[in-house]
Amino acid sequence: MKPILIAFVLFCSTNLLGQTDSLLITYEQFLQQIYESHPISKQINIQRDVAAQYLKKARGGFDPKVGANWDFKNFDQKNYYNLLNAYLKVPVWSDIAIEAGYNYTNGYYLNPENKLPQAGQAYLGVKIPLLNGLWTSERRTTLEQAKLMLGASEAEIQALLNDLLYKAGKTYWDWVKVYSELLVVRASLENARLQFEATKSAFRQGDKPAVDTLKSFIQIQERTVLLANKQIEVQNAARLVSAYLWNENQEPLILQEGMYPVGLQQLAMQPLEADLLKNSLNQLQQHPAILMYDFKLENLDLERKLKVNNLLPKLDFKYNFLSTEHVDFFASSAAAPVENYKLGVTFSMPIFIRKERADLALVQLKLKATSYQQEAKRRDLQVKVENYFNEVQNFALQTTTIEQMVANYTALLEVERIKFSIGESSVFMVNTRENQLLDAQMKLIKQQVTYLKSRTAFFWITANLQTN
Repeated sequence: MKPILIAFVLFCSTNLLGQTDSLLITYEQFLQQIYESHPISKQINIQRDVAAQYLKKARGGFDPKVGANWDFKNFDQKNYYNLLNAYLKVPVWSDIAIEAGYNYTNGYYLNPENKLPQAGQAYLGVKIPLLNGLWTSERRTTLEQAKLMLGASEAEIQALLNDLLYKAGKTYWDWVKVYSELLVVRASLENARLQFEATKSAFRQGDKPAVDTLKSFIQIQERTVLLANKQIEVQNAARLVSAYLWNENQEPLILQEGMYPVGLQQLAMQPLEADLLKNSLNQLQQHPAILMYDFKLENLDLERKLKVNNLLPKLDFKYNFLSTEHVDFFASSAAAPVENYKLGVTFSMPIFIRKERADLALVQLKLKATSYQQEAKRRDLQVKVENYFNEVQNFALQTTTIEQMVANYTALLEVERIKFSIGESSVFMVNTRENQLLDAQMKLIKQQVTYLKSRTAFFWITANLQTN
């Protein structure tokens, strides 16, 4: 599958950007495209459909069933027997079921229990488990677990999507970092060229020695090499960003040459609001990772109830109303079929119930282990939320300090250039000030991106990347 370049250019100029500058890709637009078109995002609907099909399958355990049995024997030109049974069975609750049917028999050698009225016999009955299977059963547990799966699958895919957006976000900020460094180096190279021209002019006028022009030219060479390296880094970072971009047809996209990320100067490097930490900790119960444990615990609790049910003896009561040739089941007369019925009770129970007791104990142990795991996960999330929050607050303050440092180095460079222009400074000092400023600018970019990554990590750990 070839990457689609033209489609992404069109996409950026219309659907994604909605701006005059069709080459700019902001952080929000980048994440939005991932959320809408990335394969993992597309799995959300698939996962929902899968869970819905499992629920449908579980509900199938309560589907009414129709059936028929026919047994016929003819030997030596004699009709030994002809047995027909047609029925409709309707499960109504747990293992309770209503059954209606029709029996027809004839032949010379029928068993006495199979002798029926000449027109056959209809019946209407019910089967009720009195102990095991009355309140819960295998199929009812399967149905309830399938309902839980709908929510569990949603939480699972949201966790996957949250992780995807976090990785993509870090990749985007890496792109911002190297692109910002490229701009700084490019500006520094331009300043070095201006300084070189000024030094040449001073040399021609006899104010500066020839060696100063060499020093200025070396500065240009250093900046040129650094710029070339940064250009390669930007290209590589853009490719990594492209790896997260897909169109609606699930075809990978690549960034057009010249596309660039948001500038750091356009982003506010502010501390987070103090109430955000408290609110985030209070909302951890809705974190996908915690919700998945909730669903797992509910699922195990359903299984525990089933295992408790299996400790009970099987005691099933079955009662069928039987019709005569002219009896209406719903008649209120004395001829109603209450006088004609078939009644049965079945009982069974393991003597030691070792298997059932062991099954229950295993589920209880799983419940306890899962509960411990959830508490450990909750505590881990709490610590990480607090740590990332503190990092963001601290990095915001450090960013302000380094911004002031860059401003001071800029002022020093301007003073040094003024002194150089009046002959009170040297090329060495100007180059030194330029190098100091460049180092400070690089530190500022690194610090700003560190802040942005830490902020992204905070909203990732709180599972709020889709809205921040």
